[in-house]
Amino acid sequence: MSSVLLQVHSILRWVILILLFLSIVQSFIGWIRRRELREVDAKLWLFTMISAHTTLLIGLILLLFGRFGILSTGLPEGVILMKDKFYRFYWVEHPVAMLVATIFITIGRGVVKKQITDPLKYKRAFWLFLLALLIILATIPWPGREIIGRGL
Repeated sequence: MSSVLLQVHSILRWVILILLFLSIVQSFIGWIRRRELREVDAKLWLFTMISAHTTLLIGLILLLFGRFGILSTGLPEGVILMKDKFYRFYWVEHPVAMLVATIFITIGRGVVKKQITDPLKYKRAFWLFLLALLIILATIPWPGREIIGRGL
């Protein structure tokens, strides 16, 4: 079961990266061109947020109950959480960073509802989505990363 969830979690990573990239491009164009908020952009931001929340939920299930989950295995004997690179990454760094990125995506999507000018909505969404993308790219366990790297 956890291997299936891990595969879905890994596939959704690409969905988020693509949607987030498109959201950044569209928000930048809307900001620079000072255009009114388009429904297609609002829907793109919504789908980006939904995919981020879905991936976060699956990640939290894996964090708690996965192969190396907090509740399913616990720390091995003699391992100190913050001194062990593997467990520190998967139990602390990755979940916290992805939670922060998801919060930025949610706030970025939330600017649609604000009573501000549309170019300002695009500007705020651009910066929030860009921050989320940078955080996500920095904390994905990319192949080649020592100890924590995973396949594409």
